[in-house]
Amino acid sequence: MPSPITYLFDDFRLDRSARELRRGGVPVTVPTRVFDCLLYLIENRERAVGRDELVAALWGRVDVSDAQLGQIVLRARRAIGDDGNDQHYIRTMPKFGYRWLAEVQTLATPPASAGEGAPLVESATPAPMPGTTAPPAPAHGFPRRRLAAIGVLLLLAIAAFTAWTARQPSAPARADAATPGALVRPLDVTATPPQDWLRLGGMDALATRLRSGGLRVPPSEAVLAALHADGVAGDDARLRTATGVDLLVDGAATVTAQGWHVRLRALAGEGEPIVVEADGREPLPTLRAAGDRLLAHLGRLAPDEASPDSALDETLQRANAAMLANQLEVARAILLRAPALVRAEPQLRYRLAQVDFRAGNLDAVAQALTSLLEDEPAAKDPALRAGALTGLGTIKLNRGEYAASERDFSAAITEVEAWHRPLELGQAYGGRGAARAAQGNYAEALQDLARARIELQQAGDAPGQARLDMIAGELEVQRGRVDAAQPALERAVTVFERFDAVNEHLHTLSLLFACRERLLDHAGALALSDRAWAFRARVRDPLLRMQMIADRIDVLYALGRLAEAGVLVADATQEPAPRHPESALRIARVRASIALDEGRWQDVETIASGALAGGHASDVAPLRAGFHAARSRARVALGRGAQAALPAEAAPGDERSLAYEALAAAVVDAAADRRDAADAAFTRALAHADAGGVPDDLVAVVDAYGRWQLALGRDAAAQATIGRATAWADRDYRCALLQLELFHHLRASAPWYAALTQAEKLAGERTIPAVLRRPPDA
Repeated sequence: MPSPITYLFDDFRLDRSARELRRGGVPVTVPTRVFDCLLYLIENRERAVGRDELVAALWGRVDVSDAQLGQIVLRARRAIGDDGNDQHYIRTMPKFGYRWLAEVQTLATPPASAGEGAPLVESATPAPMPGTTAPPAPAHGFPRRRLAAIGVLLLLAIAAFTAWTARQPSAPARADAATPGALVRPLDVTATPPQDWLRLGGMDALATRLRSGGLRVPPSEAVLAALHADGVAGDDARLRTATGVDLLVDGAATVTAQGWHVRLRALAGEGEPIVVEADGREPLPTLRAAGDRLLAHLGRLAPDEASPDSALDETLQRANAAMLANQLEVARAILLRAPALVRAEPQLRYRLAQVDFRAGNLDAVAQALTSLLEDEPAAKDPALRAGALTGLGTIKLNRGEYAASERDFSAAITEVEAWHRPLELGQAYGGRGAARAAQGNYAEALQDLARARIELQQAGDAPGQARLDMIAGELEVQRGRVDAAQPALERAVTVFERFDAVNEHLHTLSLLFACRERLLDHAGALALSDRAWAFRARVRDPLLRMQMIADRIDVLYALGRLAEAGVLVADATQEPAPRHPESALRIARVRASIALDEGRWQDVETIASGALAGGHASDVAPLRAGFHAARSRARVALGRGAQAALPAEAAPGDERSLAYEALAAAVVDAAADRRDAADAAFTRALAHADAGGVPDDLVAVVDAYGRWQLALGRDAAAQATIGRATAWADRDYRCALLQLELFHHLRASAPWYAALTQAEKLAGERTIPAVLRRPPDA
């Protein structure tokens, strides 16, 4: 049930729950569909809303005429004192749709909370679809999270299957980055009775035809996403920049006495437009004939493909139009009411499986695709076979059957390579990369993702390339190659900004944030958090919101902005469930670190024990190891060293978790004055931190080891240990404070004073211990 929300604009008040519009406190009577129109535009006010999207939202189907929609928008404008000339509230976006303009204030009933001061971690059971990222290790040795690429990889595989056309083409001319690109916008359709499914269905059919003729043509989903981006719909230059395509194709389909007339107008950034026309009895063959004439003008041969059955062809494109408008039930109804002979066609059964997949009916999809592969007609169609294998590979990836998923994607690649089509081949390589990454085979996964990127570049799929860059960057971070990750992530951010792909944009910013924090670049991380924070009002996904909050809490703590971090920690308890376990663990880590800074050892133990009460998911293993180390330290401080031992959880090769487990053991041995054992454990922790390649983890170990060596009077050893962290003393408070303590201990007045000045710059609201502020020779 939607939460009770009221929208205020000027002297109007629109209450979603009461379904009431008031002006100056006086009710305004509006029909249901008019109210829904206002509500939908207001709730999507951050972007332009496409005509087909609005139709689908208001009518639940796509076959609605422009005139019908225009009447609803006209009545909505009149209800709020607007009109088509002034457009104070609702702006018409030419050739696209509408956008809400006025400033809106939102009043919402707060969600039920866990109560004041409630712990953020009660259980850390892993979520089925990871999707977060990481920040700093606060001052006392907590690791950043292991980045979770698998959820995004799965989304990539899902996109591959749901977009697969499964229509066997002739072998097209191979496209590359220099191949001309063309973008097909939704068609203008004039017909009685209305044939509005052709706006999107015809757009996709024409795009497929031009792609089969060897042009780089972005997928229809990518085009619609670009048209939804802020300011792009009516700006051809921005559309070309967003998609990387120069030739924009507009089409008009009109019913005539003899059948259909199609006119295409293709316009590049420079030069005269190309105009072609075609006439025919049916709309889709006429569209393809016009497309062939456009190909000829561009010096391309028309694809040598058999003409599809007209009834099947129209049914598939009607369903495709509904899927592009995200109307799955409409698409299913179109497919199921087709004549019996058409319903038996493998391509229709395949399209129905795609609809069921988008609806989440994975068992039914697996059964349908397996049946398709066993049918003799389908088995002879390599395109259909490859599509079915891609679908099965995606389902197995979702189920965690990674090796079987890899086999299916490999088989799909074998099928597709015989009739090279960049879009489908890129999607298949991306799916196999997902399966290999899920098995930890990062080197092979990165090779597949690189190949997939080249194929999608040839296909003109800019958002697909950006997703691959995001994933490749995340995998590089997992391998400890932060410098190698950043260029790919920067490219992805640029594309997601152009397409106004908010969720992908924010996830990639969080990955870049993790890179900066792993390099102890807190100022750079804050700048990225500021960029992401500006989008918080647009984020409705609670998991993504928690990820953003956790990122910001981490960097505010690292910079010593403790009051702001504390406010956000309190705000996080008000976030609606579900809380992503990794984000909750990271927020709990800051709470424990603040308690540790203040010497509240019982609170440290309580918070750490709560964090460790959850499951042992590999994605949070380094965080759990950090909590083990913190709890061990707290129990030693509380005089319960015998309870400080920890169970070994880290998997072999998980260097970051092994570093914190060894650090925890070292703390226990040091407290028991088992010096040889402590030295050995600290040495292991340093070796694992070095192998993990994360400066933040190294600093955590150096901080504990160096202080212990100073306490024992091992000055030479302490200088060698602490010296490993001083390279970051100009940017990280822990390193600056440790350097200050070393020079104070060594009674080196001049470097002590410089170190004190540096620590004061980085302290923020933290208090430097009084003993370290006194000159060492005083």
